Amino acid sequence: MMMKKNRYTTSLMLLLLLQVGCSDFLEQQPGSQISIGEQLATREGMLEAVAGMYSSMETTLRFEQYTVYADLQGGNLKFSPDALGSNQGALSVPPNVQQVYNFNDTALESEMESFYDNSYAAISAANLLLEYIDRVAYLSATDRDAIAAEALSVRAMMHFALLQVYAQNIKYPEANTPGIVYKTETLQEALDYAPRLGLQETYTAITADLEHALSLFPDAPVLEGPGYSYFRAMSAEALLARVYLEQGAWENAYTHATQVIATSGLTLTPKESYLESWEEPLQPVSEILLELSVSVDADGAIGGSRAAQYGYSSANTYADYVASQDLLDLYAPEDIRGALFVVKELSTLENEQLVDRTYYFTGKFQGNPGNPILRLSEQYLIAAEAAYQLNNTDAALSNLNMIRERGGLQALVQIDNLEEELFLERRRELAFENQLFFDLKRMGRAVNRNDGCLATTCILNYPSNFFVLPIPQSNINLNANLIQNEGY
Repeated sequence: MMMKKNRYTTSLMLLLLLQVGCSDFLEQQPGSQISIGEQLATREGMLEAVAGMYSSMETTLRFEQYTVYADLQGGNLKFSPDALGSNQGALSVPPNVQQVYNFNDTALESEMESFYDNSYAAISAANLLLEYIDRVAYLSATDRDAIAAEALSVRAMMHFALLQVYAQNIKYPEANTPGIVYKTETLQEALDYAPRLGLQETYTAITADLEHALSLFPDAPVLEGPGYSYFRAMSAEALLARVYLEQGAWENAYTHATQVIATSGLTLTPKESYLESWEEPLQPVSEILLELSVSVDADGAIGGSRAAQYGYSSANTYADYVASQDLLDLYAPEDIRGALFVVKELSTLENEQLVDRTYYFTGKFQGNPGNPILRLSEQYLIAAEAAYQLNNTDAALSNLNMIRERGGLQALVQIDNLEEELFLERRRELAFENQLFFDLKRMGRAVNRNDGCLATTCILNYPSNFFVLPIPQSNINLNANLIQNEGY
């Protein structure tokens, strides 16, 4: 099976961050200390640390419970039947998402604890680079700017991912809604535990990091490989547009999204090649702004890919998650995206008998695909929604119709219920890309999971405490200043 090559290498920096905590480092005897200074004493060592930062981010954002989270909670997904064994054909919730899926995750044994901890490990990797970048004389000014810009972008990306999962949104009716802990230091954090910032303070910190990064990016990245594998100015700006949309800063969201559209040098993947572009095993879709490559170790072994959640290999080997009818019903017959599925008949247990039933595996993540984080199509949808909120219906329709017409749908000319059309187009276009539940929360909409729902709670009205997850209790125990989310 063909696969995409990873552009990131395992580094001593990553091992140091994940295996040796900062306090452990400080407490070791001098003869046994792992020297950060030695790791960063050469340009090669610094670049290994940059690669390690990306590797940490890639692994974290590919973590199963996170990467299916928004589609699963929002209702885009249901489950495939067990392929073999005594439970052949049975439909059940995968054990590692049972609590999250039922909206009853617990702080003491959170299914997302690894995501929480590993997100901050990636943030620590970025912070360490930022702390050391001015301490060494062997980097050129261009190298310094590039490393700083990429580290700031990774720090912003990981804080934003945490914010979406662990903080309510701007429409939440309670006053003084907390955000998350925003970490900007490494060694000191083991000695001085910070409290959660307020929600708006957290947004301010994220946007400040991205704006700072945009002022630093040089023309080329410091690591070898295609530009879409790393944060560049256009992908950092695309993330900034997403962040501004999330907080309802419509003018800024519109400005940055349209800037990406105008200056990225990319165009939307043409309708004629849209399906085959997703199915290409070696390259991302042509409109990609940022894709994290498959993790491959020094021996060439694959660490994992999105196919682990969505892939189909054979009648006996396939992933747990398939499209719900709730999602499939949103694609009109002429919508080419309705054909972006691997359709299979699978033996399913019904009334103690095995019968063949049809299941739809997404065609986006077959083979060993990378993890698409930012695409140009999302920028058109951001511009459309922001324009609508700014009462610029012409711009809203223009941007929305770019995505509709690429999908094979007719352009909209009516503005009745445009907000609903904007939401539905995001759901169709960004399905399986971990967006839906965050969109529901951002828009103050209820969760309605119908087809294939096996949860104890299939409908969740907004607002609710359970639009966010509990902060893992192990972190609460370590940090007396860390306040738990309401309801947990």
